[in-house]
Amino acid sequence: MNKTTALKNFNDNYSKLKEGEKNNFSRIVNKLLQVNFLTKRKPGDQNDFRFILAYKETFEGFFALIDFILNIHREDEVIYIINEERYNHITLRKTESILILVLRIIFQRKQELVTLDEDVEVYLSEIHDELTRIGYLDNKRITKTELKPALTFLRSYNIIDYIDKGLNDDARIKIYPTILYVTNLDGIKEVIDRLDSYVEGMGGTNEETYEN
Repeated sequence: MNKTTALKNFNDNYSKLKEGEKNNFSRIVNKLLQVNFLTKRKPGDQNDFRFILAYKETFEGFFALIDFILNIHREDEVIYIINEERYNHITLRKTESILILVLRIIFQRKQELVTLDEDVEVYLSEIHDELTRIGYLDNKRITKTELKPALTFLRSYNIIDYIDKGLNDDARIKIYPTILYVTNLDGIKEVIDRLDSYVEGMGGTNEETYEN
């Protein structure tokens, strides 16, 4: 969508909104710019998800004006934005990158075992087991000092949710379907290949550039 068309679409649709709807629109735009991902699966985000669907063209017009693309995946109940100029990149530590890829593997595996109404949840011990299985941990564990900021970071972008109870093995982590779009990989084989490359390059830098 070019800027002229985007401006016309936005003006035409935004002018029809009531004052309360305009306030809601502004709040949700700022929320998306902050967290990038919304999912209907997250408690508290359901109404925002529905509002975006109801005023889709208004959101699309606005984001097009600032070089963002609004992506809506109804089948996975996920909405997110991407900058067309690829400006919205963040730098992840290797621990965060590995966790994202492992969570993607676990999510895809467990997704086949739950109903459409069920959330995908995993015990922290299962994450450690998967990391050990792929050879990342070498019979050691990620320390809580490393793990807590990584999990907090993923929660801040609506990738996971969890209640911090000391991060023991029985801690339960909810994985949102947004994980499917964070990794930007087609299929589980590519995820495994990416993990293999990390494991083989363990002696390298502790940071990876990853698109948000």
